[in-house]
Amino acid sequence: MAAVDVPYHLVKACRGIIFAARGSDIHSFNSSFEHISTWKYPSAKGETQSEAQSSPAPEGPPAKRRKLEEGEEPASNGREASSANVNGQGKPKGWQDSNPALETPWIQGLYITSDGHHVVAITNSDKTIWVFEHDGAGNLKQLSQRPMPKRPCALAIMPDDRVLLSADKFGDVYALPLTPSDHLPIPSQHTLISRSVTPGTPSTTGGSTPIPRLKADETVVHTKRNLKALENQKKAALERKQPIAQDNRPQFEHALLLGHVSMLTAICVAQATSPVDGKTRTYILTGDRDEHIRVSRGALAQAHVIEGFCMGHEEFVSRLCMVKPASGQGNDVLVSGGGDDDLYSWDLVHNKLVGKAPLLPRVQEVVGEEANKLAVTRIVAQKDEKGSWVWVICERVPALFRYQLQEDSTLRHSETIKIPGNPLDVAILGTSSSTRLLVAMEPSEQGFSSLLVVEKASEGETDWKQTPVPNLPEGSAPGGVKIGAEELRKILYTTESLRKLTDFD
Repeated sequence: MAAVDVPYHLVKACRGIIFAARGSDIHSFNSSFEHISTWKYPSAKGETQSEAQSSPAPEGPPAKRRKLEEGEEPASNGREASSANVNGQGKPKGWQDSNPALETPWIQGLYITSDGHHVVAITNSDKTIWVFEHDGAGNLKQLSQRPMPKRPCALAIMPDDRVLLSADKFGDVYALPLTPSDHLPIPSQHTLISRSVTPGTPSTTGGSTPIPRLKADETVVHTKRNLKALENQKKAALERKQPIAQDNRPQFEHALLLGHVSMLTAICVAQATSPVDGKTRTYILTGDRDEHIRVSRGALAQAHVIEGFCMGHEEFVSRLCMVKPASGQGNDVLVSGGGDDDLYSWDLVHNKLVGKAPLLPRVQEVVGEEANKLAVTRIVAQKDEKGSWVWVICERVPALFRYQLQEDSTLRHSETIKIPGNPLDVAILGTSSSTRLLVAMEPSEQGFSSLLVVEKASEGETDWKQTPVPNLPEGSAPGGVKIGAEELRKILYTTESLRKLTDFD
């Protein structure tokens, strides 16, 4: 398998410093794209890095174990089966080798607090949330490494920069203090239990009273059939010489806030003024694979209270973004996108659909009329002297789509900028007087830079200048694992897979 270069796939800008994720590494640059430092995924279990530094590529984690079929012997190293486990053949029928490239941790999400003092990252295969302290000059110091019960799909940071909200693929949203030394601002009497955790296990919200665990014994089991079942359970436990159930929940402070029945795909936090009492309130917005956008109370102790739903999507929701109104007055506008043909704009307080902006026709102008569906991967808001704008990128579509927010909170397509590769992420670098974007993309040809600067000096210009970022640090797949083009695309392009298949697909 011919190895390919791993592109930068996540970018974030903060006060003149640029953070870019490449595989499992995080690089930092100044505004002139001079390299500052690199944080590398720890190469050995239990190893931590107190400061950002360059180090050899980490070793990949062992391959996942698979369930053995009846009569099959366990593999000696977790990757290869015994040479004579099935009729003397080398590998059992239906055996599929694990792909180390797909199991090695990649940076899946990159976030920065509003004050710029902390950077937060998510690695996918190990389900871990990493928190770094930023010194303001591009250097990172690792503060914590917290593996979650289920793989996080998206992350949001509360306005006070003290609490992280982690949304996972099982539909749960957990709250964690930004730094483990802090405590969640939840009243001690507030007890939350995840549906994925056995009821009766101690709460980890800090100071809450554990719910007593009801154990089955002869005093509470009376029927002959249940007594027999209890006896069999005790015998089986003795034979295994291990307890029937074990609590493997995270030991760090966390609390379950709310849950969806479907996989969560997006989460953000918004603040809006209530038309009833005129007070500014905080809301937690969550989008899922089942076309729902849920509006929950932002007070952590009341996050389970549903304020309403923004209903209207017919396909999965993949991105949520709050956009400041063009006039600068009133509440921010919620813009959402996913597998539908349009972008949606919402009145958050009233859970009302304001309008739809066609996106599929813009995509067809780039990739051809044969395209009949799309998947939104990023929505980024920008506010400048000319108004409020929304930048949109779609999976495997080599273009940036720019929309302007109108006075009535609807969106109008402004322009489409074609680029030489499929965009993976976009960050705003410009000021109020100019527009400057940094685009991370999969290069369309070998040797082309995976970071592209797109800029326009003034709104009067019609053409956008596109400049590849030169002299980027060399990199390869995480863990030194060779990765082919097809395996790379399976990692980079995951949004379209959220679409539910029908009998006609």
